[in-house]
Amino acid sequence: MAVLLVAFFVILITAIVIFQSEHEIDPVTGKYIFKNFYDAFYWAAVTLTTVGYGDFYPVSNLGKTLSIISSLFGIATIALPSSIITADYMQELNRRVKAKMGDTDSQEEDQQKE
Repeated sequence: MAVLLVAFFVILITAIVIFQSEHEIDPVTGKYIFKNFYDAFYWAAVTLTTVGYGDFYPVSNLGKTLSIISSLFGIATIALPSSIITADYMQELNRRVKAKMGDTDSQEEDQQKE
C-alpha cells in the first residue's frame, strides 16, 4: 500500500511540474503538447510506470530532462519494490512446498534462521 501511495504522489508532483514547465508547441501538429492537467497526469503515469506509449511527449529540454528523471523515479518506486515483494513471495512459496513434501531438513534450517 505504501508503494502505491508513494507512486501516486510522485505521479502527481511530476504531472504538476511538467504541466507548468512544458509550454512549447508541438512542431508537427502546431498545438500545445499538454492541453490540460489530465494530459500531464496521464503522461506522468505512463512515464512513471515505464510504459511510454509516445502519444504525449515533451519537446523542450526541460521537459525531456523531467521525463528522464520521472522514468528513473518510476524504476525506483515501482520496479524495485515489486521485485523485492516477488522474491519474498517466491521464497515463502518454496518454503511451503518443501514443508508440504515433508522435507524436515528445510524445516530445521528455517527454525535455525529464526
